[in-house]
This record gives sequence, C-alpha cells and structure tokens, in this order.
Amino acid sequence: MTIVRTALCLALLFAVAHVHAQSRPHTPAPGSPERQAVCDAARSFVVGKYATGQLPQPIVFRIDHIAVQDPYSYFEATPRFKDGSYVPPNLIADIAYNLCLKRQAGRWSVIVDLSRSDVPDAAEVQAIKQRLPRDFPFAVFSQTWRDLLGNKAVQLRE
Repeated sequence: MTIVRTALCLALLFAVAHVHAQSRPHTPAPGSPERQAVCDAARSFVVGKYATGQLPQPIVFRIDHIAVQDPYSYFEATPRFKDGSYVPPNLIADIAYNLCLKRQAGRWSVIVDLSRSDVPDAAEVQAIKQRLPRDFPFAVFSQTWRDLLGNKAVQLRE
C-alpha cells in the first residue's frame, strides 16, 4: 500500500510541477516550431492590416521581445524583407509591432494590437487595459509595456 501511495504522491508532484512550469512565461527558442507559429500569425496579421500593396518579397521580423505563457503570447518586433533590407514606409508602416496573441485550437491569432508610433496617454492606457482579456498574463509583456500598464498585474484589471 505504501508503494502505491508513494507512486501516487510522485505522480501528483510531477503533475503539479509540470502545470507550474507551463504557467510561467518563456521565450520560444529561435527556429522552434512554437516561435515560428507565433511569427507566422504576426506576419499574416501585419501584412493583412498594414501593408499598402503587394510586397516584393516576404517579410521576417527583427524580434525585440517575444514571450509565451499558454495560451497567450506577447510579440514585439520590426519587419524586414527576407533579404534583411528595410521595408520602405510606403509599403508598410515603419513602427514596432506590438501584438497580443492567443492560441486556440492549436493556432495563434492576434487578439489585441498595441502597435503605434507614439506613447499612449493615460486615457489610452486605460482603454488598452479594458481590451485585454482578464486572464492575459502581465509577465509576458516587455518591460516598456509593463511600465506603461502599471507595476502590478492586478493594475491591469482596474
């Protein structure tokens, strides 16, 4: 009986540790399928919303920040052409793209677009807080956005 109890306790501890590890934010490794999936969703969104015409070649991103805490991700990057050259501002807005994504049914999609060319004022920050899902993990944001939104996760829910 004690062997069964020990095995059950170990299984429970493993399950709790596994859930806890998944509940902390992480940065997907370059080249990993997870990072590629987030970037593909971001690329599709950025091209669909911001491109002003046919791009002469595919875009890739110079990533400044990417973090995942399932089922959410925060992505901050600037686009480049696949050959590494800059995308002219007449083809796509010359801004850093700041996107909140959610994985549903195995696919990432943008749920909140924070991209902008300026710093939001206090009223805009409050509006952004209201657009975020209640369970969006504060810890995935870049330090800049954590500072803008407040120093504590609970402040997101004011």
